[in-house]
Amino acid sequence: MKTLWKVLGSYGLACCLLLCLFALTLFGTLFQVNHGLYEAKQTFFNSWFLTTQSGIPLFPGGVLVMSLLTVNLILGGLVRIKWRARNVGVLIIHFGIIVMLVSSLVKLTNSAEGQLRLYIGQESDQFVSGDLWQVSIWELGATSDIPQWVLEDSLISDLGGDATRNFHAANLPFDLKLSGFLPNCNVLPKGPNWQATGEVLDGFGFLAQPLAKENGDNAAGIHAEAVFQDGTSSKALLWFPQKGPWKVRADGREFVIDFNRATYPMPFSIRLDKFTKEEYPGMTMAKAYRSNVTRTDERGSQSVLIQMNEPLRDKGLVLFQSGYGTDAGGEYSWFSVVNNPSDKWPEYSLWVITLGLLLTFGKHLFKFVKRQNKRRAMPLLFLLAFANPASAQGDERTEFWSDETVDLFSTLPVQDGGRVKPMDSYAGLRLLTLNGK
Repeated sequence: MKTLWKVLGSYGLACCLLLCLFALTLFGTLFQVNHGLYEAKQTFFNSWFLTTQSGIPLFPGGVLVMSLLTVNLILGGLVRIKWRARNVGVLIIHFGIIVMLVSSLVKLTNSAEGQLRLYIGQESDQFVSGDLWQVSIWELGATSDIPQWVLEDSLISDLGGDATRNFHAANLPFDLKLSGFLPNCNVLPKGPNWQATGEVLDGFGFLAQPLAKENGDNAAGIHAEAVFQDGTSSKALLWFPQKGPWKVRADGREFVIDFNRATYPMPFSIRLDKFTKEEYPGMTMAKAYRSNVTRTDERGSQSVLIQMNEPLRDKGLVLFQSGYGTDAGGEYSWFSVVNNPSDKWPEYSLWVITLGLLLTFGKHLFKFVKRQNKRRAMPLLFLLAFANPASAQGDERTEFWSDETVDLFSTLPVQDGGRVKPMDSYAGLRLLTLNGK
């Protein structure tokens, strides 16, 4: 146990982990060029290991490297280090770095990211995920518009190939069977020139497509089957974006089953009042674009300007101005939304690290400047003491130095700022400095 403790807190392990992090950053950036940002993040940084297609680990992933680095800093930088007054700055620096690493873990495990698209005059209190999917079930005629049953992405996205999963709820008069999930596909009339993935229903089938470079451009699909209590069933293709949800009747009740991107509520609503785009002269390329919105919650309404590099931060949510466009519905504005409990932690950690750096290097800098000033002052005091015998020996006068003594004194070597020079040159430069020249 003691050996493991020593290895986990060792300087050598820290160097190895930093090299691994460098390699992940380098190859993750190159991987992003052909596979997109989302796939690069999932493969290199949001994983424990980089694996082969058969699941064999090849290299530690970002989660494992960052976790080990956090443990290494705690053991080596806080526990094993000697807690002395002269090490206070180093301890504070290590603590700030640990806070930054922990904020990454919190974001990985507890954050939600997505998009919000608003037309001018439109208002919304929810945003949709760019990479997660969900199946929602309502009963028509219910008093609430909120889905009564929601199957999250973790229950859907692993149903590729022949995998199936049955879902049952106490108040639901049928079981829902899902299978054949495709992360990106087209729904087309079945013809002789292509092979459908999964079962063909009513002449239509899924045509699998390669994953898009940007995960938000993928259009997923899944096979669904409602199995009733009498043993009969009804099948459908659920895909995004479909024209309308699938309606199912059972025991005289009617239900709606919808397949869409995962939806997250916001603690306030946003209404787009105005969108402004500035273009470069003579070009259609946007120079800047901004959105004037109204944020409304229990505190009331407030006008807010959201533009590039100036997001809206409120109640743990961050809304960035990320794009714009125009379609049949008119002009709209795109916002990237991040629900991150540790949003401000990196900023706080930087202030802590800055304090530690000031305490560590500021103290050494002060001592260095003081030592240098003392070294520069000593030759001058030495010069004045020998050049004024009356000052060195009180009021008693002595004979003046002979010319031979003065010539000999002027050749004495003096070290100044790393250079050795004769006393005559040093004294001349000092006199010029004293006279402001």
